[in-house]
Amino acid sequence: MKETGPDDWAASEFGRSGIADHRWRRRLVGVAARAVRRPAGRITEVFGDDAERQGAYGLLESEAVDPGSVGAAMFEACARRSAGEAFVYCAIDGTSLTLADRERGKDFGPIGTRSQGARGLKAMNAMALSPGGVPLGISSQQWWTRRPRRRRKNRDFVPVAKKETQYWLEALKQTRAVMAAHAPQTRCWFQLDREADAWPMLLEAGREGSWFTIRSSWDRRVSVEGRRTYLNKLLSVQPVQSRYQLEVRGTRKRQARTANMVIRACPVTIEFRDKMNGRRFCHDLNVVQAVEQGTVPRGDKPIAWTLLTNRSIKKTKDLKEIVFGYSMRWRIEELHRTWKTGACRVEESQLRSAKAVIKWATILIAVAVRIERIKQLARNHPERPASDEFSPAEIKATVLLHFGKPGKRKLTSGMSPTIAEVTLWIAKIGGYTGQTSSGGPPGSITIARGLQSVRAAAKALEAVGSD
Repeated sequence: MKETGPDDWAASEFGRSGIADHRWRRRLVGVAARAVRRPAGRITEVFGDDAERQGAYGLLESEAVDPGSVGAAMFEACARRSAGEAFVYCAIDGTSLTLADRERGKDFGPIGTRSQGARGLKAMNAMALSPGGVPLGISSQQWWTRRPRRRRKNRDFVPVAKKETQYWLEALKQTRAVMAAHAPQTRCWFQLDREADAWPMLLEAGREGSWFTIRSSWDRRVSVEGRRTYLNKLLSVQPVQSRYQLEVRGTRKRQARTANMVIRACPVTIEFRDKMNGRRFCHDLNVVQAVEQGTVPRGDKPIAWTLLTNRSIKKTKDLKEIVFGYSMRWRIEELHRTWKTGACRVEESQLRSAKAVIKWATILIAVAVRIERIKQLARNHPERPASDEFSPAEIKATVLLHFGKPGKRKLTSGMSPTIAEVTLWIAKIGGYTGQTSSGGPPGSITIARGLQSVRAAAKALEAVGSD
């Protein structure tokens, strides 16, 4: 199914849920279609009509609709979109949803530090991206509620099953399972941050032919050709194998610049020790280090990534692919911003149970992926036709809202607009004023705002049968 409009997208994303009652399945698709037209955290902002609003509450609060069934439909849709790719990047990261619970009467758990006293839910998300970095969907989602904190003497002696590491492991396993079922020819290339630098993750991430890249967090003990040393010392004596330039955006802690990066790499054997039982074992992999050299402003720290991977490092092309692949991990952080505080604002939800929040948050993260997909396609594949992602009515509505009646001639001149053009017009409808004021291309918030107006206008055009 070509997902060129809200209804088509919602049917593709959630239409194959395992919910037993077909009426609830239809309701789920309808709620998702409405949410993608008008994303927001509060039900009352998404559904203006009383009947639609009560229908949404009914779906989210019903015991007949299991949160797992909603998520499973989304995972399957992601795998189906991935089926044509030789491999997909799978960026995995955890986050917290801070939710309203002033009376502490909801079944949430502690979030953040004890002094903050915030409450909410924890989530681990896996997002699949095409080899070009375009979001394809969510391939796994793990939810849990933290218990009140108790001081532990030594976490090294806590079993993995009782640590939050288990949710990373489950995300890996669930992603591989859904891909094997619906995209068996597509290989997973997992992209994981420093929090995943633990021996259970390094062993699990490469199973069943999967690739992985994990950013190193420790100066591990390693051996090379029988000689024992430490990782950083070993890398410091490796020759530079490649160079490239990296455009660095400025932040409060970092100056904008064009960084000169150098790449070193070598195979290593890492020594592990399971402190639970004292067992020692070794694991062979490759390490790639990208470090800024000669362009670090005074007071800034050099940009440096040390990446552990099971990918080949024989060619310069391999090294650049590994570094590029890890750069795709930031896409899931962008997704979390769009989901939590950007266009979807899921943390503003006022729902009263964890199950209801999970169902609603699952729908909204699918919406957030849709917004991020449009954003990335416009930036990285600007010449693709807009009709790949937007319905004819949405394109007509965009032109009408942006240009007025004279703009309709743009669709009859024999030239179809590109996705970059339509996305820019949509963002301008949503308040985007240009690169000189915002510092960059259209972002998820202005795109989402514009889409609200466009989709309302498109619905009106469809209702009157406009040509």
